[in-house]
Amino acid sequence: MRRWLAGLLVWMLLVPLVTMATEIRQADHVWQDHDRLLVRMYLDMELPGVVLDALENGVRVDFISEARLEYPRWLIGERILTAQTRSVRIEYYELSRHYVVTDHERQQTDLAPTLGDALEILARRLGRMVLEVDRDSLRPGRDYQLATRIQVDHSALPLPLQWDARLRSAYVTRLGWYRWSLD
Repeated sequence: MRRWLAGLLVWMLLVPLVTMATEIRQADHVWQDHDRLLVRMYLDMELPGVVLDALENGVRVDFISEARLEYPRWLIGERILTAQTRSVRIEYYELSRHYVVTDHERQQTDLAPTLGDALEILARRLGRMVLEVDRDSLRPGRDYQLATRIQVDHSALPLPLQWDARLRSAYVTRLGWYRWSLD
């Protein structure tokens, strides 16, 4: 019985490490002009087996990238000043043996011959976002933070896959929201 419990504990500790597919390795920001803030994320992307199987069987997989400027409030949480989301789709066409990455915001489509190339394009598309920020509304001395995350858009999946608990937990970014200071 003890071995079984120890094995279950080890399995429970190892499963989250396997399912965490994308890691935001680093993030930074650059002011493009007075009120445009470019948020850059450097991603290490991998698709878990469940998502890869769905993709290879003709299922389109949409990813959502979110970025927001916020400042912490004591017990209430964060106050969001501005936020931006981007949706990017990846799909596989078996007849031509190519992956297609579509950025919905820019109406831009890229072809990739391999999954590695498609993930590179996907990481580039998801990792660049522009926030419209009124610099005059930022108060000096307040600790403003930028927060970003990447996730699968479960509502864009076919209905049977939306209910698949394995898929729902299979694709999460490590650490949830990635935060850094605006300084």
